[in-house]
Amino acid sequence: MTTIGKPHSNISSILTSDLAVYRVAIKSGNFCFGSLVAESGLVCTECGTADCSQRHATWFRKRIFDLCTGEVFQNVPILRARFCDGTTKSLFPAELWRGRATVSSVLEAVSSAINGGVEQALQQAVSAGDGDEPFSERTLRRWIKRAGDRAPVASATLNFPLGAGRPPVEKLETFLSQVHPHHLLALRRQWGFSILDVPPPQEPPSTATRIKPVPGVN
Repeated sequence: MTTIGKPHSNISSILTSDLAVYRVAIKSGNFCFGSLVAESGLVCTECGTADCSQRHATWFRKRIFDLCTGEVFQNVPILRARFCDGTTKSLFPAELWRGRATVSSVLEAVSSAINGGVEQALQQAVSAGDGDEPFSERTLRRWIKRAGDRAPVASATLNFPLGAGRPPVEKLETFLSQVHPHHLLALRRQWGFSILDVPPPQEPPSTATRIKPVPGVN
């Protein structure tokens, strides 16, 4: 099974850290707010930059699960920024999306299903948690399809070669073996939503502007 992000865990970045590190950093206040806004990719429609951003408020996601470890994160803080155009926007870490599990652990479950089958992936998730099934077979199959549909566009955007003519399942596994939370955040900046989220109808993923490789991340 592919382990998302672990080979590069020494890279320091709050928004691309695991949720335990992220939560401690945000609650401690040991960060530069302007740098976080810049890293998130958010910009003001009035001045065209993030220089005007000011810390506005904090809201909380109630429960987020890591499907691989069984860890549950309660009340994850999400910072909000206000811009000079009057809008407020949330600074989401790379691991969050609209679902209740971390993005990396969902992608690892997908990888496990590709390599060992859906039943094995379900059993691994049950073993990591409290004994209850954290997601259904139907949900896992939906994740597999969504990841498979997004992988070609995401890999092209990130300049990941998948190999022409290879079966889709092999291309997906190649993508999963290379993706890192830094890349997940880069895709969010480019698309405006997470790799697992259902995109707004008017804003489909685009490879018109390719993301430059992240220094130090293969």
